[in-house]
Amino acid sequence: MKQLLCLSCLLFFSLLSNGQTTQTDTVYSGNVKDKFVITIRKPAGFSNSKKYHHVYMTDGSIGIGDYVLGRNKSWAAIIPANCVIIAISHTGDWHDQRPRDFIPSDISKNAEENFGKADLFYRFMKNELIPRIEKSMTNKKSRAFIGHSFGGLFCLYTLFKEDKLFDRHFAISPSIWANYYELDKIEEKFSKTNKSLKANVTLYVGGLEFLNKVLYSTRSFYNTVTKRKYAGLTIKKDEIGNANHFSIRKPAIDRIFDSLKD
Repeated sequence: MKQLLCLSCLLFFSLLSNGQTTQTDTVYSGNVKDKFVITIRKPAGFSNSKKYHHVYMTDGSIGIGDYVLGRNKSWAAIIPANCVIIAISHTGDWHDQRPRDFIPSDISKNAEENFGKADLFYRFMKNELIPRIEKSMTNKKSRAFIGHSFGGLFCLYTLFKEDKLFDRHFAISPSIWANYYELDKIEEKFSKTNKSLKANVTLYVGGLEFLNKVLYSTRSFYNTVTKRKYAGLTIKKDEIGNANHFSIRKPAIDRIFDSLKD
C-alpha cells in the first residue's frame, strides 16, 4: 500500500443521467513503475449499507471499457444495480503497455523491458489497487475480473498465482497463444504440485477467431484444464457463433452482467 502514490485524489467525478456516478483517479504503482487511470462506476442509489460485486476490468479506456462505462449512449452495457465497476486504463501508449502488463513470462523468464511483466501487474492488483479500493469501499460482496484479449490472458494467469484475488473470472477471447503459449506452460507446472484450484471461470470465444489462434488455443486450454479435474474448479466455455475478436465484446459482456445479477 505504501508503494501506491495517488497522483490526484479526484481528477473527475460525474453524475450520469441514469443516476450512476463515475469517479476517476490517476495512481502510480511502485511495482509496475508506471501510472494507471482508475475509473470507479457506482450504481444509482449506491449505499454503504448494501453489498456489491466489485468488478475489476482491464482496458478501461478502449474496447470493452468504452462499452462497460457507456461513453457512447448507442453502445453502452446495462450494468446490474449490485455491481461496482473498477476499470483500469493505461496512460500513454497502451500498445506497448498491454504486452508489458498482461503477458506472463514466469517460465521463459523473458528479460525484455516492456514485455512479459504480468507478475508485476499482478502485484499491483494484489498489494496496491485492491487494498486501496476496499479501504474506501468496505461493502464488498465478491470480486470479479473481466479481461479481453491480452486482458483475458491476464485474467487466466491469476488462477495460477499464490493468492486467489477473484471469486469469478471472465476471460473474453484470451490470447493464450502469447509468448509461445506461456500460460499453458504455467498451468502445466502448477498441475504438478496442485490437485485443487478453487475458482469459477468462464471463457468466451468467437466462432470466427480461428485465424488469430484464439479459438483453438482457448479450446485446448479448456480441454486441458478440464481433464486435470482440479478440486474446487468450475470452468465453462461459451463459443459465440459468428463473433470475431471485436464483435464478441458486446454479447460476452452482456452475458457476464446477466450472470452477476444475483
